[in-house]
Amino acid sequence: MELGNILVTGATGRVGRLLVSTLLQAGQSVSILTRAPQAARELWPGQEVAVRVGDLTDPPSLESVCSGIDTLFHLASYAPRPDEPDLYNAPNHWPVTAEGTANLMAQVAGSSVKRLIYISTVKAMGDAAGELGRPADETLIPAPDTLYGRAKLAAEQRVLAIGETTGIQASILRLPMVYGLDNKGNLARLIAAIAARRFPPWPRHDNSRSAVQIEDAVAAAILVARNPASAGQVYCVTDGRAYSTRWIYERILLALDRPIPRWTVPLWALRAVAAGGSIGERLLGRRLPLTLDGLSKLTGDAWYSSAKLEKMLGFRPKQSLETEIPRLVQSVRREWLD
Repeated sequence: MELGNILVTGATGRVGRLLVSTLLQAGQSVSILTRAPQAARELWPGQEVAVRVGDLTDPPSLESVCSGIDTLFHLASYAPRPDEPDLYNAPNHWPVTAEGTANLMAQVAGSSVKRLIYISTVKAMGDAAGELGRPADETLIPAPDTLYGRAKLAAEQRVLAIGETTGIQASILRLPMVYGLDNKGNLARLIAAIAARRFPPWPRHDNSRSAVQIEDAVAAAILVARNPASAGQVYCVTDGRAYSTRWIYERILLALDRPIPRWTVPLWALRAVAAGGSIGERLLGRRLPLTLDGLSKLTGDAWYSSAKLEKMLGFRPKQSLETEIPRLVQSVRREWLD
């Protein structure tokens, strides 16, 4: 199916940038919605990207942003500062992500938009969704336990409601941890910490976590946009594998040409340090390296299935952490040398 004129929100984020570049390379007509037009234009030098200026939290600024648009990829949401404490409960998630999406959907209604794809997160399902002893899927009733997750779920509901009332092909993609972000993101930070010997010998704890490579996430978004069968559907998108933190830790050491330690830090000791970190984070008002919330993400399960997307639309992920970790380690090393 032809996508026609495309509008991308959240285009300056990592996933958004690659989505725009991929669409441009395919010869698509792409516009972006941004609050900072000059900075946005510099992200795609020499390429034809139309800029529409607007702010999701300012409804009047969104008037006519969907004019002449056939396909809308909505990626915009609140991005906490790197040092912001308790980033999943940052107050701005609601006005930007939930209310901002509602403001945008008010413009979509009655517009020329025919296809609407919202890039959400597995956090909309709640952390407990990934702790079932099996991969969670879209049949699970969402129970988000963070403000971030609740805001994303509210945004999802707005998008699906617009599809139901207008007949627009509205679809949701829920992403787990995204990798392939060059030297950005959680995986790059973990590699940097291990390389600098600031990460302890990790306990042999068999948790299961899902992830997806950025190019596969973008391919899934375009696949969903092109397929009318995706109307009204919610899809989890993963690389089809489950990873433990211990497995990731060992693969990073191997890529760094370092031996795997014969000893590990016991989990109870990590919990004690993390408890102190949580207290310190509240007192100092900034993020600390290890908190109870951070430890729960490193030791807990976040396991999801993309079988629905694979069966319905033929999605086939091409990447995995098996190849990503060595590539990223080399990238981090080059950054140190520079």
